[in-house]
Amino acid sequence: MSKQKEVTISGVGGQGMILSGTLLAKAAAIHDHKKATLSSEYGVETRGTFAKSDVIVSDEEIYFPDVTEPDLVVCLHQIAYARYSGKVGEKGVLIYDSSEVTPDLAQAGKEIGVDITAEAKKAGHPATANIIVMGMISGYLDLVEPEGAEEQIREFFGAKGEKTVQMNLVAYDNGYAIGKNLGQNRE
Repeated sequence: MSKQKEVTISGVGGQGMILSGTLLAKAAAIHDHKKATLSSEYGVETRGTFAKSDVIVSDEEIYFPDVTEPDLVVCLHQIAYARYSGKVGEKGVLIYDSSEVTPDLAQAGKEIGVDITAEAKKAGHPATANIIVMGMISGYLDLVEPEGAEEQIREFFGAKGEKTVQMNLVAYDNGYAIGKNLGQNRE
């Protein structure tokens, strides 16, 4: 039986949530031959206002392109956390960047803090946080095969040089390992 998986990646403009969602959806559709939708929302300013990317991946047709019952919500900023904390459904989990978000302790069972900013720095640059998130989502939900995601990373960052490609591949792999570990503990 096929299961549709729904993800929201949220934060503020400039954090790369739309790129993260785009690369996930492309990896699912092009490399894994699944159905995928992507929708995004962002403020009129390019940086500092709420932004999100919604991705749905399924083996079957997707009849409604908007995320209605997310399996996973990732929040990279307090603004995004304020929007989603306490609103993730019964089956969903919220992961937040513990260096950027002060959590509502009442939600402790449904929310997981991960220092995504520190992980991005370890991978080589703070700007890789969105690729860490991409890997976390892939690992946590088994959303896309790592080979397809890595191919999308190579394709997108290839023009920026091999050093940039490798840094982002490390970020993806590190995020994937975190997601796998969290996913094993979820049930």
